[in-house]
Amino acid sequence: MSPLAKSMILALALPLLAACANTQEQEFKRNAAEANFKLGVGYMQSGHFEVATEKLLKALQFDDNYPEAHNAIAVLYEEMREYAPAETHFKRAIELQPSYTLAKLNYARLLCKHFPARAAEGESELQKIAANPADAGASASEAYAGLGVCARQRGDLTQAETWLRKSLDSDPNNTVALYELAEISQGQGKTLQGRAFLQRYHAQTRPTPQSLWLGILIETAQDGDPHLRQQYSALLSGQFPNSEEARRLNKP
Repeated sequence: MSPLAKSMILALALPLLAACANTQEQEFKRNAAEANFKLGVGYMQSGHFEVATEKLLKALQFDDNYPEAHNAIAVLYEEMREYAPAETHFKRAIELQPSYTLAKLNYARLLCKHFPARAAEGESELQKIAANPADAGASASEAYAGLGVCARQRGDLTQAETWLRKSLDSDPNNTVALYELAEISQGQGKTLQGRAFLQRYHAQTRPTPQSLWLGILIETAQDGDPHLRQQYSALLSGQFPNSEEARRLNKP
């Protein structure tokens, strides 16, 4: 084989080798991102927010174009009351995947709950999702729950309760609606109703510092259950000792 032929073969082979190496690197990054994403969600669900943050940030280091990871860390930041980075990651998730209904729902609720000046923007997005036949079922239930959050933030508890119950009509296990109704009931002094909504909430998802504190408030009422209050207090101190709610509980 002539030197020219050899050089031509080598010139053709090098791009193929480079493409193969790039493909392997991309696959490694995707797998690493997915593994860290799953770990992060697991830690978040078990209340280990610090480790969850580390894992989700690591997932995004491997793949910044991972909409589910952006949505997950946004939810986590909101849980930790860090609303500005939560907004940034929700917007990034939607930018990467414009049809990502869950991220749109989460972002709209964030605007209603923590950015009052932009609540109308969030409410408008939720109305669109609720009215879209393609989002019937769970997504519609989430949209109605979000509208309930918006109405509650506006101080319209009657409208809030209407939307939240409509959410439960679509999905009786909607955790946002159950939690919001538990809070409304507690604020209205409806202990039995608040307890029932909160117990249904805890039957669907793990307790959070906020939900356990709500349980304590419900059972502190005159017609509350001291045994249940003690259970909530023990769980809060045992599972979330560094939370603001645990510090509030143990404050002299």
